Amino acid sequence: MMEHQLRRLRQVKQKDSEIGKIPQMAPSSQSTQPQAQQDKVSLKELKSKGKWAAWITIFSYVYGDLTVASQLPPDSRQDSWLLMKSSLPGLVVSLIYIAIVTWWGPLYMSNRQPVKGLKPIMISYNAFQVVFSAWIFYEGGMSGWFGSYKLVCQTCDFSDNPQAIRMLNIAYWYYISKFIDFIDTLFFVMHKKYEHISVLHVCHHALMATSLWFGLRYQPGGHITLMGFLNSFVHTVMYLYYLLAALGPRVRPYLWWKKYLTTLQMVQFTLIFFHALLPAFVECEIPTAFFRWLCVVAAMFFVLFSNFYIKAYRRHRKEQEEISTEVTKHLTKMCFIGAPLPNSVHSGGVDNMAGAVPKKMPNDDVEDSMGTGASKDAPNLRLRSGVGQRGSQLVHSA
Repeated sequence: MMEHQLRRLRQVKQKDSEIGKIPQMAPSSQSTQPQAQQDKVSLKELKSKGKWAAWITIFSYVYGDLTVASQLPPDSRQDSWLLMKSSLPGLVVSLIYIAIVTWWGPLYMSNRQPVKGLKPIMISYNAFQVVFSAWIFYEGGMSGWFGSYKLVCQTCDFSDNPQAIRMLNIAYWYYISKFIDFIDTLFFVMHKKYEHISVLHVCHHALMATSLWFGLRYQPGGHITLMGFLNSFVHTVMYLYYLLAALGPRVRPYLWWKKYLTTLQMVQFTLIFFHALLPAFVECEIPTAFFRWLCVVAAMFFVLFSNFYIKAYRRHRKEQEEISTEVTKHLTKMCFIGAPLPNSVHSGGVDNMAGAVPKKMPNDDVEDSMGTGASKDAPNLRLRSGVGQRGSQLVHSA
């Protein structure tokens, strides 16, 4: 008799454990379906961004070839340098980059989890970029922009003068740095942070790697090098922010200046645009083809950054409006709870209000996370689950 009862008890426990496992199995296919659909939409959007970036990059290449390469002689000092014999390798590498970050990479990661363990690599990469960009800025200044160069009209020195060679070398390394910058987007792809891969982001990297070849090959010094000089300073600040942000939450409260990075970049391109126009109003031996080329490139970047800034502002404003609406709704419910209750509630209908009261208010999470203990000191403000069971206590405390 005792053995029969023990066997019966084991069967009941086994059934209970099996029943408890069923809810964990059922929703798995349903929960993954929205995520798969979201990934499909992201891939489609990335392809569209990639097409735009490719067309803009090709346009910049064709424009540079027609206005600069076809009218000016190349600098013979660079004939044997890597990537400097022809402009096609830079264009091909840029287009491959666009294809990887907007098509092949996201497609490869679509059925995979984000890559983990990249934080040490990202910190090392950002630290390298800070030092590298600061070195380019320093060398650009020492080669001319810290004093010997004129702001209005500075011709290019094609001789073997040590200062001219120094500017030529740093201009070349600045061009090489634009290919290193491609790694930024690869990190986004490996982390599946596709929202950061905007048209502006992809175009910025691809255009710089493609367009700079014409400046380096035909005018590796003088007036147009201000662009690289200013841009290397902006990159030093930008990668310093990335480096500090990658160090963790303890540093992020001190990164309040993040919102000014886009403004700094827009100011940079505005200065480059108007600086490129200065020789047009004075007698200057700088080729006219470079006026047109540099102004068009700067204008393209300014339009891209302006479009990004406007969209980001509108998105932020929309999010603030949604948050304000949610706060208003919760405040309304709180005021309703504290207000005099109708007769139906006093007659035993408090339980009917449970569905209208949120089980956990947003301010409860804030209080818990901050550890202020406000909910303990003010029990009449605690709105937890089980309102129907303690409704009379709430009415009494109100």
